[in-house]
Amino acid sequence: MIKVNLLVEARAEKVTRQPLIALGALSGANINNYIILGLLLVGLGVVGYRYWQLDSKRKEIKAEIVVNQKEFERLKPIIDEVEAYKKKNAELKRKIEVIERLKQNQQGPVRIMDEISKALPDLLWLSSLNLSGSTLSVRGQALNENAVANFISNLASSPFFQEPALNIMSQDSKGVFSFDLACTFSYTPRQASETPKGQ
Repeated sequence: MIKVNLLVEARAEKVTRQPLIALGALSGANINNYIILGLLLVGLGVVGYRYWQLDSKRKEIKAEIVVNQKEFERLKPIIDEVEAYKKKNAELKRKIEVIERLKQNQQGPVRIMDEISKALPDLLWLSSLNLSGSTLSVRGQALNENAVANFISNLASSPFFQEPALNIMSQDSKGVFSFDLACTFSYTPRQASETPKGQ
């Protein structure tokens, strides 16, 4: 029995003296594992922080959208009113332009009659006036040639008439001269410095 006991003690000593795993291999693997674990934790921390940042930003943007939507809904009647005002303004401008055009066209015949009456000399009368575009055709009669010449000269000196030209002039058996002339009428007068053509 004594022998057996000694053998068991020797085996126990041998077992306790021999390491199960080499210390060098164990410590290197543990360091690598700790490094990998540390990097993984740092990476997860960075990703988590970035996710938190983006989520916070998304929530801020959502809140801003809600605020802007409420502001838009508050301002929508005012925007609609401004748009309606712009449409009314454009319509009024168009109406004013039409009225101005009508006034200008209305002043045309009045201006023509006024300028023609100023240009009429003695011993001459008119039988017809015709305005086609800006060309005025005048027919009339006169007791002598000088009256027709004076009428043409008076039209040429008016700032509203340009290029008066005698088309026809004839004398009947009673000695009365009939004439037909044409000239260009302008709604805007010539400058005083401009001289009519033919002078």
